[in-house]
Amino acid sequence: MLGLSNQVSPLKRETLEDGVYRQLCELILKGGISPGQSITVASLADAFGVSPMPVRNALTRLSSAGALTVISGRTIGIPKLTRERLEEVMRVRLTIEPVAAAWAAEKHAVNELADLKQKFRALIDNESGGYTKLYIQANYDFHYEIYRLAQSPVLLSLIETLWLQISPYFHMMSASKNFKISQLHHEQIFFGIESGDAEQAREGMHRDIADAFEILKGYF
Repeated sequence: MLGLSNQVSPLKRETLEDGVYRQLCELILKGGISPGQSITVASLADAFGVSPMPVRNALTRLSSAGALTVISGRTIGIPKLTRERLEEVMRVRLTIEPVAAAWAAEKHAVNELADLKQKFRALIDNESGGYTKLYIQANYDFHYEIYRLAQSPVLLSLIETLWLQISPYFHMMSASKNFKISQLHHEQIFFGIESGDAEQAREGMHRDIADAFEILKGYF
């Protein structure tokens, strides 16, 4: 069973459901809940320090988004990903995430890039050190900083829905050495945004997603 108490924080009562929802999203997006791993409403409620009701409501929202599913009885986990679903999600990602990278390059101000530089540095450090789980978390942080720089809440919401469905499977790429290749794309994205080159940022994001897609297809 997942050691949730070390990964989540107690929540204030006035934000219970939204707080549970956001922390569950973070767990899924950063690899805190892996495919094949199971959790229960009771374990989540205990970890968050809340009653089961806000947990059930948050899980209903995540189930509707295709991020979690009932495995058996009161046990919840990551839905199995089919080849057809993978292809559909990746096609949509290839459509909208390169746009977000281009918008980030067009809209950012130089003084807004401190956080992106820090997250890019974390990617380099964790890839060179071979820290797979930390690299997956750093990858999420880097990408989401880019999507925030795009300054489009609508686009960010769409991207999060896609990532909730696909990110738990990113750990499968660790044996393929794809992280080293992905770093080359991250460099292209970062320097494209830093220099305000929207086409470079767009191309780097497209290549990053397309290469990950080719790796993941081999598992389905």
